[in-house]
Amino acid sequence: MFFVDVDIMTTDQLKEVLGNYKWTLLVALIMFAMVGFGYKLARIIDEGDSKKVQAQQETIAILSEENHALTTKVNQLEVAMELAALTTKVNQLEVAMELATLETESITNTLSEQKKELEAQQELLSFYERVVAPEKTDEGFAIEGVEVFKLSDNTYQLRLVLLQSKQQKAVINGSLDIAVVGQRNGEVITLKSGESSLLAEDIKYRFRFFQAVNVTLTIEEDINPETISFSTTVYQYKTRKGSYEISVPWNEALSVEIE
Repeated sequence: MFFVDVDIMTTDQLKEVLGNYKWTLLVALIMFAMVGFGYKLARIIDEGDSKKVQAQQETIAILSEENHALTTKVNQLEVAMELAALTTKVNQLEVAMELATLETESITNTLSEQKKELEAQQELLSFYERVVAPEKTDEGFAIEGVEVFKLSDNTYQLRLVLLQSKQQKAVINGSLDIAVVGQRNGEVITLKSGESSLLAEDIKYRFRFFQAVNVTLTIEEDINPETISFSTTVYQYKTRKGSYEISVPWNEALSVEIE
């Protein structure tokens, strides 16, 4: 058995040894403390930085969402403005088209009215030419300007002009027979002047150039007139010169207002 001789340091020896290294130990202790504090501080700073980064990321995310929402809203507003502009343009085009259509219709109506007026004036001119210059037609007798105006439910005013169509110095005369043909309850009815309530007697005429006729006709309410006819035998003094007949549809002779 072997025995190791180990010297055990006393307290005083330990104090002496430590006293020689106390500054070193103190510095080491301080450095260790500083390392620990630095590590702790670094952890704290790192955690703070992490929180800042997280907060910044959250802020960036929120701002991104808001930016996306604003961008979407701006795009929607732009689309809405474009649609509104297109709608306005379409409405303007529709209004322009309607105005153009109305203007075209107005021009068409005006031309149609002017055409009708011209035709009426030409007809009137032709009528007056036949009156003042009867040599322009070949017939020896004519009836012009037949018009019927309704005065009441059963009375009508008849207007017409008798004229001599050839240039003649002699006076012609005769009696003008008037007949109205119509229907009553599906049955054909003929009313004659001098023989019914239509007119008490035939129309007597005597003229050299023309004669205006204005008489009142009486037609029962339940009769629907269809035509009005005129017939006469023309005489020059007592000499028979010929016969004349004409029939005019009632709806053509009937006028709306009395002039």
